[in-house]
Amino acid sequence: MYIRTRCALHLAWNGLRKQPRHKALTSYLFTHSLSIKMSALEEHSLPETYTGLLFHSPSSPPTLATLPTPVPTAGTVIVKPLYSIIVQYANEIFTNGNPRGYKYPLPLVPGGACVARVAAVPSDATSLKPGQLVFVEITVRGRDDPSIKILRGFNEGTSEGSRRLMRGEWRNGCWVTLATAPLESVHALDEDVLVGKLGYKIEEFGSLSQFVVPYGGLADIGLKPGETILIAPATGAFSSAAVHIALAMGARVIAMGRNETALVELKKLAEPGRVETVKISGDVQEDINALAKFGPLDVYFDISPRPASKSSHIRAGIMSLGPGGRMSLMGGIPDDIGIPYWHIMHNGITIKGTFMNTIQQAKDLIKLIERGVLKVGSRAGMEISGKYKLEDWEEAFRAAAEGGPGKSVQFIPNGE
Repeated sequence: MYIRTRCALHLAWNGLRKQPRHKALTSYLFTHSLSIKMSALEEHSLPETYTGLLFHSPSSPPTLATLPTPVPTAGTVIVKPLYSIIVQYANEIFTNGNPRGYKYPLPLVPGGACVARVAAVPSDATSLKPGQLVFVEITVRGRDDPSIKILRGFNEGTSEGSRRLMRGEWRNGCWVTLATAPLESVHALDEDVLVGKLGYKIEEFGSLSQFVVPYGGLADIGLKPGETILIAPATGAFSSAAVHIALAMGARVIAMGRNETALVELKKLAEPGRVETVKISGDVQEDINALAKFGPLDVYFDISPRPASKSSHIRAGIMSLGPGGRMSLMGGIPDDIGIPYWHIMHNGITIKGTFMNTIQQAKDLIKLIERGVLKVGSRAGMEISGKYKLEDWEEAFRAAAEGGPGKSVQFIPNGE
């Protein structure tokens, strides 16, 4: 490879000697840079290009674009995505004019988290190896300021720092055949244990992206074994995952929601008394009375969707917290909510907000699964209702929108 590179450079320089000096130098430097990149791709056995689902506008369909393969520079891992979950509201972010109003640069390849194989590692990787099975987080954090976070391939946030992070190295997501990822956001999965010993299918780890988010909030609020936690609402993709996690952490769960069928299924997750259910009535006092049957709550985990700012369950949940109770806010409500000031002050209630999770929390969650404490996939009642190639994006978005609690739709960028 070294001899080929030297020959290519020698021929390029000889061919440029008759050009004006500045043009010759510019052309030589370009050729030199290109040659170095080609050598690096060969060294890591990477193709020159890869394919991605590229959106130029939320009002026009995406294209399957051929993109140049990046070189794994320091701190950057190249992965081969195997399974990447499609959120239920993807058609409200990347199509139909982006009615959710997510902020992202264009053109863009979306896709947040994924289960992948490592394709190439940078020189500063100390444990990851090519071919290794990994989970890649959606969250990218500023290395010089970890408080700055973006949802890669989804939302650039509102600060100057987050926009800079999204519009630079970490612009594109994992709806691609090859993807870059921050070294610190790539977490090894023990395939021998998870697949060999516990008998999971690799596709079942696509739901890790639904588990890692609520785990961040539950860990931050310090949920303890034996405590009673209200999870409301509890019948969505992320909130139902929170029920599984809280049970694995040893708590008794009060699951609250409007979908009575989904509530019945949640009650079946554990032995009698570990999961109780309450239907959201729309009346605050009625909800308080229903929750009172289970005694004062220790923790209230709220992961309400955008339209829920006026829902009865929020005030009812706070009013049902006992002395020293804690509330975790992880939802997507953009508006203000009213809070019972006197009750919170008098009972010493703590309210803590959490956006996503930390790097260590992602590793801790994986450890829970590898130790058999937390179940995911089919043994947790989670069903993969569809797997789609990138070119079938329209059908995939439609299937995701029609999904429900415990169901997921995934892209398989590299087939199966």
